[in-house]
Parts: sequence; C-alpha cells; structure tokens
Amino acid sequence: MPPRSACRRRHQLGCSLDDRQPSHSSIVGTREIDLPEGAGLGTAVLVDHCGILTNFHAVFGPWYVTALRAASRRFPGTFTLTEVALPDGTHPTARPIPVVWGEYYGPDRHWRVPHHDWAYLVLDRCLGQMHGHFLPRASDLQDWQGAIDGFAALGYSTGRQMVDPACSMTAHRTGSGKNSWLHDCALESGDSGGPIIRRGTFSLIALSASVVGDPTDPQCPRGGVRQRGEPLAQWNVGCANMAVPLTGDIIARVEAARIAVGVQRALIALGYDAGPLGAIDEPRAVVAIRQVQGDMGWPVTGRPTDALRKILWLKIPTS
Repeated sequence: MPPRSACRRRHQLGCSLDDRQPSHSSIVGTREIDLPEGAGLGTAVLVDHCGILTNFHAVFGPWYVTALRAASRRFPGTFTLTEVALPDGTHPTARPIPVVWGEYYGPDRHWRVPHHDWAYLVLDRCLGQMHGHFLPRASDLQDWQGAIDGFAALGYSTGRQMVDPACSMTAHRTGSGKNSWLHDCALESGDSGGPIIRRGTFSLIALSASVVGDPTDPQCPRGGVRQRGEPLAQWNVGCANMAVPLTGDIIARVEAARIAVGVQRALIALGYDAGPLGAIDEPRAVVAIRQVQGDMGWPVTGRPTDALRKILWLKIPTS
C-alpha cells in the first residue's frame, strides 16, 4: 500500500487509504422506519432547533413503497441521538414528521435525478435546541475543476456512527443534462442521509445518497465504494458514490418549511387550532394564521413569515 503522503488524492489508482474512525457527534442521529414492507435504518442530521434532513428513501422506503402509496406526513418513524446518553442510560428520541421533500418516486429516478433524494422533517421535540445543529449551505460544484478535497462525511455504518474525515468530491453532468455529485466518502448500510460537511466547519453542503458501481469492472472498488482498504479507481457514475447537493432551491424550501412549522407550533401553544404539526399547507393552518393576523391588527394574508413566528413566540408564557 502506498504511504499516507501518496494518498492525498484518494481517487488515485492504487491508493488504498480508509481512515474512517468512530464519531460521537450529538448533531447526527438515526432515523428508523418500520413499514409493512420491512424495517430500515438511515442517518439524519439536525439542521435547526426542531428539524432534520435525510434522504427521501430513508423516510419513505424504497421506490416500490411509494409506488404502492404516496409519500405523506403520515409515514411513521423515530429519530434517535444514539451518541447522547441520558442519566437513565437511554438516548433522546423524537417523532419525525415529514414536511417537504424532493420529487423522488420511481426506479428510473433513482439514478437519473439523485438530487431529489432528500426530505425535511420536523421533530415533536426540539432536540436541536438542546444539542446543536449544522448550518445548510448552498455550494455549486459545477464551478469547480476536477476532484476537490476538504470534505468529511458522517453516518451510521452498519449501526455505528463513523466519520470519514477527508473525502473528495466532483461534479458530474449526464448526457441528458442532469447534474449530480460524485464522491469517494466510504459508505455502508445505514449511511443514507448522512451529512457531508466542509471539513472543520458546521457547514452542511450535501447528503450521502447512494452506493453505485459496476462489480464487473476490475478498476472499480467492490460496490463502487472506497472502504475496507480498497481504492476509488476513477470518477464516473459507475465507479463512485453519489450525493445530494444542497442547492439554493432545496435550502429555500427547507427554510420556508422551518418558518411555517415554527408559526404553526407557536399557534398551537397559544391555543389556536392550526392542524397537525407539520401539515403546513392544511386549511386549518392557513385559517389560524389569518385569525392571529387579524387579532394582532396585521394585514391578513394567511402566509407565515419569520417576523410573525418571532412575535408569536414572544407571546407564549414562559412559566
């Protein structure tokens, strides 16, 4: 195996460095699902006081599940901060409720538009307020040349939180004009939805999504993943892993959902009937917003705003 100094560009042929190590981040947790079609475990990351981001498929199951029934806020699940131990030995948990997500439904889309494989969920307990969160940041790899180092990836590899401290990433444009991100972060079962961050920062720029690769290609690592001492031989969609970049559009949708849920949560705390938590487009939520806007003497628009969210939270009794 080449010495470590020869492994700076880990997509280099013959470089077989796998430097993953156990991680104990209180910002990253597991997202479990238990559907009639089977149970699953993925990774999710806190991105605000009360919300998490993860993959669409880690929330709603494989494509054949959403082929049977449409994705909705009713899909069950549990979010657990496994690395945080409470005095009684248990871990903080919350019920994650899907709020907004990408258009990621069928088997063809699984590979053609991987940037739709994301979902934002609100928690019934604001664990991010107690344990911290990452900051979503838009980044455009299309403006970069070649493979770029300086990333780290966290996930629950086969049920254990691990960090890959030094990943590389590059952009890929398909013949149909669709863009995706390729990377050599080590991925295993359970890492779906894990955060890819700027190394040494709290800037979240992408979500781990898919392990791809052609097992018949002798130049590709098994499964297309740089793990267990195997190198990432070349950068192409058949020989690298995929990530979901946090584009400006995704971040804008997540931010709008965060504000709307914050307004809804405050309205519920103040005694208004704003509908079920997370159902931000339900008529009851709009009616409650219009009612409180009228009560406060504001223009009655029915639209949630950050100013309204902040004012409502100031009205909630602290005792």
